[in-house]
Amino acid sequence: MPLAAEPDDTHEEGEDQQLLLAKKGEPTLEGLVVGSYCHDVLIRGGRVVGETLGGAAAFVSNVLDAASPREAEQGEAPFVVVSKVGRDFAYASAPAPARRPPLLCASPTTSFHAQFSDAAASAHAPDRELRRVHACDPIYPADLPDRRFAYGLAVGVAGEVLPETLERMIRLCRAVLVDAQALIRAFDGDGAVGHVALEDTPYARLLPRVAFLKASSEEAPYVGVETARRRCCVIVTDGRDGCRLYWDGGEARVAPFPAVQVDPTGAGDSFLAGFAAGLLWGLSATDAALLGNFFGAAAVSQAVKEILEEKIAKRSSPCINGTTFTFDRSSVHDELHAALQEAARLIPEQQQADPTNGNCGDICSV
Repeated sequence: MPLAAEPDDTHEEGEDQQLLLAKKGEPTLEGLVVGSYCHDVLIRGGRVVGETLGGAAAFVSNVLDAASPREAEQGEAPFVVVSKVGRDFAYASAPAPARRPPLLCASPTTSFHAQFSDAAASAHAPDRELRRVHACDPIYPADLPDRRFAYGLAVGVAGEVLPETLERMIRLCRAVLVDAQALIRAFDGDGAVGHVALEDTPYARLLPRVAFLKASSEEAPYVGVETARRRCCVIVTDGRDGCRLYWDGGEARVAPFPAVQVDPTGAGDSFLAGFAAGLLWGLSATDAALLGNFFGAAAVSQAVKEILEEKIAKRSSPCINGTTFTFDRSSVHDELHAALQEAARLIPEQQQADPTNGNCGDICSV
């Protein structure tokens, strides 16, 4: 699937390959993650049951650090996080912000209250009500580093990724992956989270220059999948039912994994980061969605990197190359799915044996 060319891109032919596909042993694909860290307050039955680090940047950072190709690591996975918090930020020493500190603002840190239902979640109804209590300053184009990146993840949660900021990301990054919540969330006077139609926003005109747009099944009607798929690849996640990929001329369903986390907060963010990591490993989009489904359902696990090294380390080049993406299932698709299924099955046993071997420290379950 070809991407639209950047209209004012003056790079010489062949320079992109030199930029993106570094020589063996050198740092390879640097990414740009744009979205703020947050304070999340988790409420069930009218009672506060947890306060934790939130914001897509935290979840995305954890997955990219855990799942990046080993040859792309020089102590840390090569990506930059642009996030904003207030001086009241309570999680500066947590692993994700400690590794990639946010920008400090005079306004308070973005904060959400998540009210969880006592009833079991269903595939057709949200299991929580979100309310934005505080909103930090938005992320402006000038806040982004002034250099080129191989890929970008626009993962706003509170309207912090402005249309002009996303456009700047597109100019800086060879391929941009976007979470629909960054584009279609709207907030009423009390901070309750709602949605607007993507076609009615300034973001709609940018879709032809976006590589992938991820939406949940609840967000999909506002995205307008049939319209959006003609401009970019749309991925719709559906929890226990896995996900579907829609592109101009085709679609594919990718199988799910058993969920092992109690709090679904961050599942969509983890999916998108896992999907991006799959592209970095050289997987097709359909195969990469397997990795996205795994991280959307399960805790971060070192076993995943071992599986990827065993199954696909000998594949040629990353799929994030700024020109084309493939969608065919590869010969390793079923084998990779079976190996990740086994890893998901073992995670609860590993967490019982070692409670610190999971998301705790950055993200805590209810």
